[in-house]
Amino acid sequence: MNRSVIRSSAREIIYKVYKRCLAESEAGQYLSDLNDVYKRTAEMTGKSVSTIRRIALEGQRNKGVFSTPGKHRAGRPRKDLDDFDLCAIRQKIQFFYTVKKIAPTLRNLLPVVREDLQFSGSREHLRKVLIKLGFKYRKCQSDRQALMEKPNIAAKREAYLEKIIENRNLPDDMRKDIIYLDESYVHTSYKLKKCWQSIDIHGIKENVSKGKRYIIIHAGSENGFVPNALLIFSGKNKNEDYHSEMNKNNFTKWVTEKLIPNVPKPSIIVMDNAPYHSVVRNKAPTSASKVSEIKLWLSENNIPFSDTTRKPNLLMLVKQHKPEPIYEIDDLLNKHGHTVVRLPPYHCDLNPIELVWGIAKQKIASRNVGSVDIKAVAEQAFQSISTNDWRNSCQHVMKIEREYYERGRTLYDDIERIIINLQDESSSTESSEDSQQTDDEDSPQNSDEDCSGVEYLDESIFDSD
Repeated sequence: MNRSVIRSSAREIIYKVYKRCLAESEAGQYLSDLNDVYKRTAEMTGKSVSTIRRIALEGQRNKGVFSTPGKHRAGRPRKDLDDFDLCAIRQKIQFFYTVKKIAPTLRNLLPVVREDLQFSGSREHLRKVLIKLGFKYRKCQSDRQALMEKPNIAAKREAYLEKIIENRNLPDDMRKDIIYLDESYVHTSYKLKKCWQSIDIHGIKENVSKGKRYIIIHAGSENGFVPNALLIFSGKNKNEDYHSEMNKNNFTKWVTEKLIPNVPKPSIIVMDNAPYHSVVRNKAPTSASKVSEIKLWLSENNIPFSDTTRKPNLLMLVKQHKPEPIYEIDDLLNKHGHTVVRLPPYHCDLNPIELVWGIAKQKIASRNVGSVDIKAVAEQAFQSISTNDWRNSCQHVMKIEREYYERGRTLYDDIERIIINLQDESSSTESSEDSQQTDDEDSPQNSDEDCSGVEYLDESIFDSD
């Protein structure tokens, strides 16, 4: 039975009534014991005797000071966002600019992602998601505010699409196969969430713990998985992200022993920006480097400097002459005739192997009944994935590529036109809505920004993904 909360002010009044009744009893105005004082206070306040006892004890313990703690709310339940959800939110923002011709804000974006993507988070949660995706709510040319994508992310997407689409448009005899690679994982407890069961047949039992984790790395194209390229090994760290189980040595060994021998034809190898995919061979010094290391790097690159030059100026010279990164894995694959192309950040929807992972994991979950060897089950699941599954996944990604490419032609023109059109409204309306939008879109994030045009954060901090 739920009891209504008696606020601190009400408890303070009840305690004062109790003290008055107690004082009258001690002064001999009526013969009674302490229980009679509780009863008399309860009659005068309309509360139960047990409540009066509890309030009297609290008042004596805290010397008449009462406080009511805040309510303990469970909070809004949130759906865990995977990479596909994040990509879908990005596409919704582009949809606002290119199709609806409306500048997206949290106010008009939130109901759309709730309805179309079953997003269950709050507006503040959505704001943090957009920041994670590389968007910033900035002032535009009309002093209005709108969601603007970081230019380095958009530029990397455009560069990726140009390379991929250029290859797709080549004649058959010149076109290279596009090989997609990625890593994933599966726990021994990876099972179906629902199954048919009855009173007599209980079905699949859910594990209490996740159990051992297996890391999976594979590659494939529209022709199917690369033969003999599957690698499954058990992870040792259950708490950290599965990427911590991979490193440069493991990945390089897999490329050398599993990928290269089974892809004899020169191909385009597509991978994401994981750290072990992007180990730089010609890494330039940083502020953490010693002065002697910086001078050695400058000397090796024939960059003149004075022996009396101090560290800040030496770092400026490094920044001015910093070369394009040369990745170790790119060198290895280039020697065998392959071309490495990296996915733009936060664009897993351009990698069809992500869809294949979903098919494989569904097969693993459906076969993980009772006590089984999850590694053997995973191997069987990958063997059962057909070329048609891969072809359908690649066709889906090609459709997304075309949408990105077509929208990219007019996206920033549409943004600029929307911004310019906003200038036609009256200045009073604009000032009022500016203030309102600033409050809605989290003004502390923008309070220290002063931009007369479209400006962005320093791109350098987003260079490494």
